[in-house]
Amino acid sequence: MSDVERATSFGSAVDAYQTGRPEYDREHVAWLLAEVSGRVLDLGAGSGKLTRAIARLGFEVVAVDPDEQMLAGLGELPNLVGTAEQIPLPDASVAAVTVGQAWHWFDPVSAGAEIARVLQPGGRLGLIWNTRDLAHPFVAELSEVMGESPAERMMDEELVTDVPGFTPFECSRRDRIRMMTPAELEAMVVSRSHYLTGSPQLRRDVVAGVHRLLATHPHTRGREEFEYPLHGTAYRANLAASG
Repeated sequence: MSDVERATSFGSAVDAYQTGRPEYDREHVAWLLAEVSGRVLDLGAGSGKLTRAIARLGFEVVAVDPDEQMLAGLGELPNLVGTAEQIPLPDASVAAVTVGQAWHWFDPVSAGAEIARVLQPGGRLGLIWNTRDLAHPFVAELSEVMGESPAERMMDEELVTDVPGFTPFECSRRDRIRMMTPAELEAMVVSRSHYLTGSPQLRRDVVAGVHRLLATHPHTRGREEFEYPLHGTAYRANLAASG
């Protein structure tokens, strides 16, 4: 299974993605866009988790994603079908470009050049992820059931590197707790690319494993709601002056 196929697999699970995936921390998104003034492009926007968070901060925002099914969940928020390598916007048309849970699917060189094209001079590039806290015993056991995550691998191995043409990245990390129900947890699991691109047997095994863990683990057994610890990691850089 190629990265392209995995990256574009989420449209078949829009509802699960909306239900299961965590929202972004408001203060973290504000840090990402500090001192930005103007329209924001949310690239690889998916169903709009980050797009909405940006709009709630008062920014004019346009979402771009290759999957029309995912964009359908954005309602009246402006959105366009496109990719990181072919952004359907004019040169120097946005003050910032954000990428939530998607940079690990992009080629930094080609995507970076296209992002630089649509940014105004000195414009902002902001990347952000929510990832699971494997130090928590329940999350560690759940991860064995869920399978590997390209996003977690990028964070754990610190694979985010500076982008040509931009200033060096600043990084901000925040830990937080999300309260979840068993249904929300299952929705999160089945919205991930490992599950969506897996064989029918893998999917059955994953869902059965989640049900078994929820029913037996002391952290979740018999509970209608439980804590799910997250790491938030954000990077920001500005378009460097040319010449």
